[in-house]
Amino acid sequence: MAPKQARGFRAIADEELARLTFLGAAGEVTGSMYLLETARTRVLVDCGMYQGERRSRAENERPFPFVPSELDAVLLTHAHIDHSGLVPKLVRDGFRGKVHVTAPSAELLGILLRDSAHLHEQDTLHENRRRRRAGKRPLEPLYELADVERTLARLVEHPFDRVVTLADGFAFRYARAGHILGAASIECRVRDGTFERTVVFSGDVGREHEPMLLPPEPPRGADLVLLESTYGDRDHKPLDATIEELAQALVAASADGGNVLVPVFAVGRAQEILHYIGKLEREGRIPELPVYLDSPMAISASELYRRHSECFQTTDGGRRCETFEPRRLELCRTPEESMRLNELRGIVILSASGMCEGGRILHPRRHNLWRATTDVVIVGFQARGTLGRALVEGSRSVRIFGESVAVAAKVNTLGGFSAHAGRSELVRWVAPLIANGAQVALVHGEDDKCAALAAELQARLGALAWQPQRGERVSLRKRGTPLVLEPSERAPERRRTSRHRAR
Repeated sequence: MAPKQARGFRAIADEELARLTFLGAAGEVTGSMYLLETARTRVLVDCGMYQGERRSRAENERPFPFVPSELDAVLLTHAHIDHSGLVPKLVRDGFRGKVHVTAPSAELLGILLRDSAHLHEQDTLHENRRRRRAGKRPLEPLYELADVERTLARLVEHPFDRVVTLADGFAFRYARAGHILGAASIECRVRDGTFERTVVFSGDVGREHEPMLLPPEPPRGADLVLLESTYGDRDHKPLDATIEELAQALVAASADGGNVLVPVFAVGRAQEILHYIGKLEREGRIPELPVYLDSPMAISASELYRRHSECFQTTDGGRRCETFEPRRLELCRTPEESMRLNELRGIVILSASGMCEGGRILHPRRHNLWRATTDVVIVGFQARGTLGRALVEGSRSVRIFGESVAVAAKVNTLGGFSAHAGRSELVRWVAPLIANGAQVALVHGEDDKCAALAAELQARLGALAWQPQRGERVSLRKRGTPLVLEPSERAPERRRTSRHRAR
């Protein structure tokens, strides 16, 4: 079969077994997307949206740097939008292959992608009202609900730890990654006769001791591993200390009668925080407070978590992890129920989104940030350019719905609740792969985070790590040096590489 060739990419050369191109989450945190090509197969690993920066909309609207109809398949590490959110656009633009996922991820995608389409449609509707008043041409949404339904019809579900042959010479396996329900690392093996190379995509690596989910499982071996580095510059606070900080914030809020605003990611973080509030109540460490889960998506995700207890931790006796919820938990499914919270005091509001960029969290923010009795509890990563990042960095005024809002509230940042592995956990996860000769490319991190993790890998494991930028490629060779980095003309010459002999 003749090698395939897509727009902007050279054909696979005779000495190459495969080629990997970094198309997103390289030199940046979001927008996960990698193209893995052989002479016969073209596979996209993740197809995520850019989030956070003001340029995100323009980035997401860019044409794909390949012909979608020429892709054979998409492999998703997990359902978070920065890993999956552009798949409906891919389908809209002509992709007709299958989208491979774990079974829990398939259910989460139904929740997350439908919500994403709704937001795109609503945002475009509001933007077009302004454009019409200004005499400008209307925009189209990035994708619509019909595109999501066509995407969901293309999902193929796989269990963890089963080798799947996708095509002649191309196989993959999902390994548990922790992080959120259904999240996986992907081990891809490409073969041509006696030549074989393995590429591992870490996805988002979870914590070693998550409260509910089973821990990450490092893949068995690799020539190249793409390692996330979101928190590559630091370890998280001890979990016990972070839980105590949460307890103190809730006790203080109860004493002064103010509201507690907790922006959460609807999948994973919402369920974790509810678990700890319920646990603290039962231990008598906090009073029983009215807790409102103000996110239809988080409500649906919580129901999904309950159905997939096979993903939960087990005790020595074989029992599944016991999960808790606050005793006075109220679920806000409708806009009317959400609006009612604006008039209440002495309550805890868990609302999406986790970076405060959209969703229902903006309404309680506008009504509460200017109050000195309000506590804002930040429990997750805040990307550059987000409202959440502005609050963490101490901004005394923010804009919400075009209105300037003073910030008198107390802002508490609890880093220990992250669903991402910290620096030492990442080093331990990748150490067995490096010991067996794998080279490392650091992705999903801001430049300073990647640089810090690269320094740690060299100091502790003697490994030199690449810090690829968008557009760069790695050539997987049949003979000689197994991996060769091919810098993009646009990317700065500042990455370091290591050269291992072929195994």
